[in-house]
Amino acid sequence: MYYREADASEERRGCLGKIIFLLIMLLLTGAVVIGGIFLTHEIFDTVEGGEILIIDIPEGSTTEDIADILKEEGFIKSKTVFRIYSRLLGADDDYQCGKHKLQLGHNYKEIISRLSETTFSDVETLTLTFPEGTTALAMAIKLEKARLCTVDEFIEACNTHVYDVSFFDAISSDENKFIKLEGFLYPDTYEFAVDATVDDVILAMLQNFEENIYTDGVKRLVSSSGLSLEQNIILASIVEKETLGDDMYSMIAGVFLNRLHNSDEFPCLESDTCAENREGNYIYGVLGYYYNEDLEPMPRAIPANIWQAYDTYSHRGLPVGAICNPGLKAILGTLNPQEHGYYFFITDKDANYYWGVTDYDHSVNIDKVNEYNATH
Repeated sequence: MYYREADASEERRGCLGKIIFLLIMLLLTGAVVIGGIFLTHEIFDTVEGGEILIIDIPEGSTTEDIADILKEEGFIKSKTVFRIYSRLLGADDDYQCGKHKLQLGHNYKEIISRLSETTFSDVETLTLTFPEGTTALAMAIKLEKARLCTVDEFIEACNTHVYDVSFFDAISSDENKFIKLEGFLYPDTYEFAVDATVDDVILAMLQNFEENIYTDGVKRLVSSSGLSLEQNIILASIVEKETLGDDMYSMIAGVFLNRLHNSDEFPCLESDTCAENREGNYIYGVLGYYYNEDLEPMPRAIPANIWQAYDTYSHRGLPVGAICNPGLKAILGTLNPQEHGYYFFITDKDANYYWGVTDYDHSVNIDKVNEYNATH
């Protein structure tokens, strides 16, 4: 009887072991299948419309070195997968040193092909897009990534170089400005020669502003506005940042113009797009990023004269310079403002606007927005 029980126990253990083994094999198979799906997407999928950048492969670079560059620039997700796929394709000895034009979103096969066949001499131009409201600093960062110039080269040229455009003398050289040409670097899609200089880039933007903005019609509107060209561009840059992707440009411009025209009662514009400690705005997200080299709260390393000249809660009237490069709609909305009696506005999380004439109106609207945001 003792031996029969032992035999049955052994049999049960044997069956349990087989079940555990099968479960492990199923899990491993599932992991391999899922991993295979992810690898397939990573290697073969292409996302269209990505930004085109120039990368430089130093002479003597190994596949591992190239994978490091591609990972750092955001072209690949996994250096290991890239190296394995490169070896499977037999491409390790085919890579060409020098500069190559690559598009973010290309799959691994396309990247390997371009790094193996396309050299700098085959590339004549590269295309960069700067949407409406792009800051000069953001432009500089994108240009640096494209290997056209460094951030500091771009900022220095904007502040110190002279360009042959008809409106250049209308731009002030106030020492409190962060970037002199901010506001006049027309946001658009540009095709630059890969050997373009920083002056070539800036001149193309200024000439585009001259062609698209500084027309006879705009000159007449500026003349009748009571503000200078630069003052209108500064205001348009604030209007650009205050809108929520809608067509409220002229309505919002009217609010700030009401304040400018009634400066005894409303000495400051009080726009959150340019105010101390408002996360993501010009002082916090642009000046703070450049001078602090991080996104910690202000105003640590920002020169006091620059910070104060842009703070719309303490500086009277318009800030010293534009806070972005506005598009045509924002500029025309500023030059054709809606006439009304509002001095305040606020929006809720669903982009509904609340307009106010007095401080009391605005405080009531703030309560309404808080209640709306809490219940929707």
